[in-house]
Amino acid sequence: MSESVGIVMGWFVLAMAPVFVAAHYYLEQMRRKRLRQLDHRHYWPHWRNARHGDAPGESTHAKTI
Repeated sequence: MSESVGIVMGWFVLAMAPVFVAAHYYLEQMRRKRLRQLDHRHYWPHWRNARHGDAPGESTHAKTI
């Protein structure tokens, strides 16, 4: 009995592995596509100034208190 259960479980695992591999491949391709669509050059001034808490057009040297 336990031998047949082991065989059934083994076949189930072997049958499900390609499904999980295909799903992982699809999700990875979607991630790559989204990263290509993201125009990172458009956002670089905001990212640069985000460290200092400035707005994109403000300079850290021109601030007055």
